[in-house]
Amino acid sequence: MRESIEGPFADWRLLGLGFWQAWQIVTMCTNTVAPTEGLLFSEGNALLVLLVLMTVAYGAVVVMSRWFAPFVSRGAFYVAAAALMAAGTVAMPLVGLFCEGALGWGLFIAAAGAAALGNALLLIMWGELWSALATGRVGRHLYASYTFAFVLFFVTYAVPEPAAVGLTAAFPVASAAVLYACRREPRREPSVVPLDVRTIPVARLLVCLFVISVIWGLTQGMVVTFAEGDPLVVPKALLLAGGGIGAITLSMMVTSSPSEALTLYRPVIPAVLAGIVLLLLKPDVYPFLGTGLIIMGIYCLDMLMMLVSTDVAFRGRIPVALSFGLAVLATRAGTLAGSVGADWLIFSPWWSAQLRTDVCLIAILLLAVIGMLFFTVADVQKLYVTPRMQRADESLEQKCAAVAAMCHLTNRESEVIVLLARGRTVPYISDELSIAQGTAKHHVSNIYRKVGVFDRQGLLDAIEQGGVGRSALAADRPDRPARA
Repeated sequence: MRESIEGPFADWRLLGLGFWQAWQIVTMCTNTVAPTEGLLFSEGNALLVLLVLMTVAYGAVVVMSRWFAPFVSRGAFYVAAAALMAAGTVAMPLVGLFCEGALGWGLFIAAAGAAALGNALLLIMWGELWSALATGRVGRHLYASYTFAFVLFFVTYAVPEPAAVGLTAAFPVASAAVLYACRREPRREPSVVPLDVRTIPVARLLVCLFVISVIWGLTQGMVVTFAEGDPLVVPKALLLAGGGIGAITLSMMVTSSPSEALTLYRPVIPAVLAGIVLLLLKPDVYPFLGTGLIIMGIYCLDMLMMLVSTDVAFRGRIPVALSFGLAVLATRAGTLAGSVGADWLIFSPWWSAQLRTDVCLIAILLLAVIGMLFFTVADVQKLYVTPRMQRADESLEQKCAAVAAMCHLTNRESEVIVLLARGRTVPYISDELSIAQGTAKHHVSNIYRKVGVFDRQGLLDAIEQGGVGRSALAADRPDRPARA
């Protein structure tokens, strides 16, 4: 009975990232937290200031990881992240609306800096959690969290502005509290054969993330020129993006994919490309369609980046804050560069509709080249799928039996792993072994945890090469008891 109760609660706890993402959407897509008008910002851009400070904050957290990572192991960081974000969220609109001059700028930078540092710290802590989970459903949880974030955004958007500020300030507190409650989620064991991170083209991938983010910043900065006279273009675009991500979430819940990373990757380049093309073809008719597709593609990229960079860090035995932090830093720096570039172009004397078209065409060309040559499905597979060591002399059952023995799987788990290796689904396993689906899911999660893998594709790779969890080490040391 305990297993059937814990499973659903665990699933709901893993949606806590949605509170963080809701804060991000409200803050960066509306003027609720970073006001665009008032005594302080009559001639300035609060969002650009916040973007600068966020980029600096992620760099600071990466540096801090050298001494304090993993952050999730220290209770003080939960409190610090929530308090900094909440305090900064409340202070930013107050300072922006009622203060001016050097004092106002100093107070706003202090408030925005606090919110940015808390934002970076909380996201990195969520990444540290995702990296070690053994649920086999991490990608689906990420999509569900982002879908939940859109729901929270529209709730916030519908209430009066003072209440919206209060709700937005409560989001990081809720996210940190949920994250703290996830400390006892099932964790996978470290792989006996760690990933060789030297085989990963880190620099090339970071450059790709940076360029895509520059394009994101440019297009979002120029949206106002496509949507002049439509004050609701951003909410409508977010509704479209949220609906698209919700549809993908539902699809992932209904069907099982061997590699969730590839499922996350597939919409990225096509959605952003299609969005820019729609903006060019119908610039004055339905600009929210193109903007919504671009937002959906970029958010899919964010989830892919979180899933893969944290998994690479776990398998490569490097700090998650370093791997994930550098990836986020590249995207934030790119977004900042694109946003600054868009502002510079729009207010330059040579700005015109033709120049806007030329910029969009260059962006389309860059995205096409990146998608075909530099950030492809094969590149994602290299990051996520462990290279196999072929053992053709052994049958599938023998390979599964070897993994089961090394990882001390139970008799029932040994039966389940063979069915998983044959590509069978949980409902099939449930019928084949005459057990409840909840019990079958519990066995699958235990197998992932003991073998030290992320999902079914990782399990198949482990079966092929024998790169299994820490239990295998214990199997070679009969004088030491194996971990349960």
